[in-house]
Amino acid sequence: MGLSQRNGALLLVFVAAVCMEFYQAQHVVGIRCKCPSFSKILRSNFTDFQVTEARAGCDRVELTVTRIKLDNSTETLCMYPKRKLGLQILSCWERINKDKSRKTECLNKQRRLEDRASED
Repeated sequence: MGLSQRNGALLLVFVAAVCMEFYQAQHVVGIRCKCPSFSKILRSNFTDFQVTEARAGCDRVELTVTRIKLDNSTETLCMYPKRKLGLQILSCWERINKDKSRKTECLNKQRRLEDRASED
């Protein structure tokens, strides 16, 4: 069962293309989840947040928040997006149509909700 020269060349090109596809699929550089674990955050003075949508290499939505610590330094934490606080922020984010210039609306709303909860 011999292959003609033309068939052999086509087979070689096909095998090379398959190998290149496998190689590229294995090497996704720098695209991993930013949040390997989540911090347990009950209340905090948030100054900013960032929502990272699911993407290649990370199959979940990630929510990172920046807060002011007691010593007035800032700290960035990963928040679990399926808990109450995370759902509230994500819901607001969707409501403002993911407009980064309106993020303070979500932060202000969060502060008002926390103030009401502390009054009760």
